[in-house]
Amino acid sequence: MVGLVPVCGWLWGCFYPPLTQAPSFQQTEIHLPVPYDIAFAAVIAVAKKDHLELHAQDPSSGVVEAEARGFRASEADCGQVRTGTGKIAALPTEDASAVFNFYIRPKGREASTVTVQAVFSTPVEVPLHPPISVTCVSLGGAEQRLLHEVEQSAATLYQAQTKTPPGSETGDTGAKL
Repeated sequence: MVGLVPVCGWLWGCFYPPLTQAPSFQQTEIHLPVPYDIAFAAVIAVAKKDHLELHAQDPSSGVVEAEARGFRASEADCGQVRTGTGKIAALPTEDASAVFNFYIRPKGREASTVTVQAVFSTPVEVPLHPPISVTCVSLGGAEQRLLHEVEQSAATLYQAQTKTPPGSETGDTGAKL
């Protein structure tokens, strides 16, 4: 309950935490028609392509944790700050970060589920107060973008794995006697 109370001081500076609801699981989960190992590899490939710093990648538990430095204000609600001129949106600073926790689960032998949860954090300056660290509420856009990229990567990896090598359909190994 204390976390919901605005941080206020004197007549000028107040911080109001975000009121936005976090995205639902339907918005942060996809089902892929690919085996678990390909889904896991697709998540790693997307993290590397997007220059996310990998902190954890455990294929036995299906967990990948990746961090981005900074995020856009359009990706999360960081609350509001009251200044001498009124309330303004609290914006991410250059020290902001976003942590993405991916959970990959097999759904039988030929399908998988990938879920991603995002945690956005930034320091916020409230007038006449020391900076405070704020956990922002995701608006769901970053998760949907990442899941779309994972879906595309998984399809590409699956297609590459299932391609039949030339000559194998006739039993020909390519060797000539």
